[in-house]
Amino acid sequence: MPVIESLIRSEADGTISFGNYKLDTKSKLENFEHAGDLYKIKTDMLNAQKKKFRHDKKIGMPLVLNNYDLLPFWTRFFDSLGYEIVWSKPSTKEMYHSGQQSIPSDTACFPAKVVHGHVQQLINEGIDVIFYPCMTYNVDEHQSDNHYNCPLVAYYPEVIAANMDFGKTKIVYPFISFDDNATFAKAIRMHFEKVGVHFSEKDIIIAKNAATNEYEAFHEQLVKEHIKAVSYARENNHPIIVLCGRPYHLDPLINHQMNQLLTQLGFVVVSEESVPRQMNHKVNVLNQWTYHARLYQAAHYVNDNEDMNLIQMVIKVHMLEVM
Repeated sequence: MPVIESLIRSEADGTISFGNYKLDTKSKLENFEHAGDLYKIKTDMLNAQKKKFRHDKKIGMPLVLNNYDLLPFWTRFFDSLGYEIVWSKPSTKEMYHSGQQSIPSDTACFPAKVVHGHVQQLINEGIDVIFYPCMTYNVDEHQSDNHYNCPLVAYYPEVIAANMDFGKTKIVYPFISFDDNATFAKAIRMHFEKVGVHFSEKDIIIAKNAATNEYEAFHEQLVKEHIKAVSYARENNHPIIVLCGRPYHLDPLINHQMNQLLTQLGFVVVSEESVPRQMNHKVNVLNQWTYHARLYQAAHYVNDNEDMNLIQMVIKVHMLEVM
């Protein structure tokens, strides 16, 4: 398996330097080509997706946690029902602090804590209805024994609903699963009716099917962009990093611009979710989490490609660790 033998080291003069010390020369690239960074490319794809559908009627959603993965689904879903999604803006320190007073536990991870600021921003904008569903199960990608979300991702809408002052804004946070159309449609219909929004279950299922197609097309495009980035790296002799994490590591406040640091040093950066679909590999753990399964698949992929290395980003309560 390829390994960057020394990624961070102390120099003789006491400074700390960062880079691939197998390279003969290293230089900081101020304006690295866009083709070298899948994190930038996915950000642009999401921004384009936000603008794709326009309607007079609006529903707010926080761009947090699993919504970094499901944004293409929800934009198309509500478009089919005649609504436009107003997404919260990118995370900032000021946004985080604006919702900090409603965080009930300091033990939650930082990506969960910043949800409060995103929801507060939507409230401040006067959004009438915020939709933020609870999802025990993730999308089933058939790469694992089961397809759970982690508990914080799955149930943080409950925390938000119980601890924030919504004023005149209404929040819809049903428990839903993509695995069964009938229960999905019933939950969406019932919970939106409580806030005066009416959809038929037939229309909800039609919208769900359209949204699933949109989601799959988005991820197929990510894989194509990955293949282009790898080809670009090999044609231009750039080392390749598979920068792994969760979908919300796309948030610059959460990832600390790690992708930008790497591309400035000459690496081409791709993400675990952009890795082409691999054959199922046996792992020596209970493989029951969708996002974990992506990490295992990425690790096998890197192991099969001698010009690639893997960095995993792990979020603690207040800090980012690079493993």
